Amino acid sequence: MPINFIVNDPLTVDSVPMRNQEPSANRKTGQAGFTFVEASPAALFDPGTEDFVFWQSREAALTAIQTWEILNGPLKKWGPQTANPDKLDLLPDADDDLNAYYDRQSLSFFHHTIGAETFFSGASTDVVAHESGHAFLDTLRPELFGTNITEHGAFHEAFGDCTALLTALFDQGTRQALLTVSSDLGSPNFVESLSEQLSSAVKKAAGPNHPAAEPRHALNKFKFQLPTTLPRSGPPATLTSEIHSFGRVFLGCFYDMIRNIFQNSSTLDEAALYSAAQTAGKLLISGAQQAAISPRFFQSVGRAIVIADQTAGGTNHQAISDAFSAHGILLGTMSALMPKASLAGPAPRFPGKAKMLSLDSATLKDIRRRIEAPAGSKFSFQELTLGDQEVVEATHHREVRLDQDSKELKGVVAYAPEPVLVGGVLKSAAVFNMLPDPSTTEDEVHAFVDTLLSNENISFDSKRRVAKAAAITGPNKSPLKYTTHIIKLIRGKKVLTRVRYL
Repeated sequence: MPINFIVNDPLTVDSVPMRNQEPSANRKTGQAGFTFVEASPAALFDPGTEDFVFWQSREAALTAIQTWEILNGPLKKWGPQTANPDKLDLLPDADDDLNAYYDRQSLSFFHHTIGAETFFSGASTDVVAHESGHAFLDTLRPELFGTNITEHGAFHEAFGDCTALLTALFDQGTRQALLTVSSDLGSPNFVESLSEQLSSAVKKAAGPNHPAAEPRHALNKFKFQLPTTLPRSGPPATLTSEIHSFGRVFLGCFYDMIRNIFQNSSTLDEAALYSAAQTAGKLLISGAQQAAISPRFFQSVGRAIVIADQTAGGTNHQAISDAFSAHGILLGTMSALMPKASLAGPAPRFPGKAKMLSLDSATLKDIRRRIEAPAGSKFSFQELTLGDQEVVEATHHREVRLDQDSKELKGVVAYAPEPVLVGGVLKSAAVFNMLPDPSTTEDEVHAFVDTLLSNENISFDSKRRVAKAAAITGPNKSPLKYTTHIIKLIRGKKVLTRVRYL
């Protein structure tokens, strides 16, 4: 039995009309999938009804997975730290709010009524694909979920937006409609504009100056600035250090990368656009997998993208570097392949999956001394590839006290990753990145926490969901506000801990 499906966003049906189509099949055993709530059998339900939202959100989530698997192969498990690596809960209408989130247990969507109209975040494929993108990135780099560095969180948000963009571009009818309104992708259009209906609802409820009162645009002119120097919040047109806002810098890089690759095609048709989206999507995933987890993560991912392209023949080098430089990010990838300094101990060994990756004790002792880490401090290890150079990303997690940030954070600590890339030169260990600076790490963490405080993203209640006045005003305001962070007691310490991405 067919269903009604909005392939993009409810406010874009004039560009790509709602379709009648057969619902996607359930995920098979051995594939990562979803646990769905009970619903009516498939039928042509009207938009705005609970049954429509169920089938719409289900189809959108499965479409996002199809996009992901075209780019990255079979999705067999969700991230290793999810509550159930086999299945995430998909909650099409969890509560009353103008929001959606991923929390390692679910993709959760909401409704909110303004006047006579009820808005459902799960009715937008843009929104569902965005939250799915958080889950996809969590399978690649689970260590990014909870770091307290602005660019890491902003990349998570940008990756969700890139997933929504790719999900749209992988649909043939959408590509055809897009090229009739923007033949070179260089003018505003319904694809680069994301989550239009949810933004319009926020604008009606909270006014035009709310940060989410306008769609996030992939076609933008935002340029990179140090997040420590930016305002902590602001209206939609202002670039701030809030991660949804700051993520627009990387989103702009990615959209321009697609545009540049497409414009270099011999034929500027929908097939060439599909090819450009596939190329850019695969490079994005390679970049996300191989980027060192430094504070300047946008640049780190961009460099890893260029290196991945070079490995594949270097066809898109100029398209990539032009896209990033247009947003103030210079890549200079050749320097990333060069050793920076020698270290004590032998070159690292790469034992494969059978044995645990580590470094020689003399090498770790030398690293601790150089980055001013406490004696005996622990490291986590991950294998990365810089071109044809295998390196070990040895990551120290620096503890930063938050007493100075708020009286409510007295005695609370946050942890921030400090990566050191260790490779081999002849038979000796060597550093392949700039060594982390403790004062820079602490500045980044305090700026991040200040932004969380400014945007009321920290719950000082033990519950994950806090009943308090939301940023929505008016007679129909939501009574709930979902925060992103809580204070959690871990091994006797009060630790700032992320619980969800909104």
